[in-house]
Amino acid sequence: MKEVEINVDLNHREKLRRLHTATHIVNYSARKVLGNHVWQNGSNLKAEFGTLDITHYDNLSEKEIYEIEKIANETIFENKKVQVEELDRGDAEKKYGFVLYQGGAIPMKKLRIIHVFDSDIEACGGIHMQYTGGIGIVKIIDATKIQDGVIRLKYVVRDYALDFISDRQAILNEACSVFTVSPTQLPKTCEKFFNEWKEQKKDIEKLKNQLKTSYIEQIISSRKKSFLISGDWDMGFLLDIFNSVVNEIPSFKLESEKFIFATNDLKVEKFKKQIPKGKFNIYVM
Repeated sequence: MKEVEINVDLNHREKLRRLHTATHIVNYSARKVLGNHVWQNGSNLKAEFGTLDITHYDNLSEKEIYEIEKIANETIFENKKVQVEELDRGDAEKKYGFVLYQGGAIPMKKLRIIHVFDSDIEACGGIHMQYTGGIGIVKIIDATKIQDGVIRLKYVVRDYALDFISDRQAILNEACSVFTVSPTQLPKTCEKFFNEWKEQKKDIEKLKNQLKTSYIEQIISSRKKSFLISGDWDMGFLLDIFNSVVNEIPSFKLESEKFIFATNDLKVEKFKKQIPKGKFNIYVM
């Protein structure tokens, strides 16, 4: 027999205890808010955060996420006792029903039942807090639909939750500082700037189309086989001009700072990349 020394990282273990207990509470809270159809579809715990997959037919609204958080934190703040009970499988199922298997089937004759006072009841072999108050606080930081009928909740507790809230507050303060407004004025201010940006984008697009038409008319009227357009134009802008011109001038080359468009009968030298397009080539300069 060899002696084996095992070291337990108590700090890491304590983080998992909080998150594991929080998983039960978040699952219970989601069922209270969304309905009894909610069922735990899987979970994963790390020291920094936990994820809980629940069955639900739609993405969660901000209001629903807040309500789940609210119920979960009320359970934590009330410092409810987390009780552990061991029962034979038959007795456990008769007493509590198949809701015991929220975390999945357990292939054991004797089940370890976790009670979060009058909230969650579930068969579970994981480590837990003795009282919910030790979790500190829970914050849901993401809710994502990972497949049809399954929503993944990502949450943090205690120090990680406080850090998350502090980081978001810092971002809010910085955004308010940029616009020189209070937090309550920020949404309307952002909406105002966004609408102005959309209008400016429409005006720019209108001017680009006018300029594009002007170039096309100028090139066709000149009947030149080669034309240089100055400026840092995107490929789509130049391609529209080239396609319109080759309908009138079958042998044609359009040059710019970044690209050259040329029909197959015309040669181009010193380019980085050639992109064949059938009857013409695009050259990246």
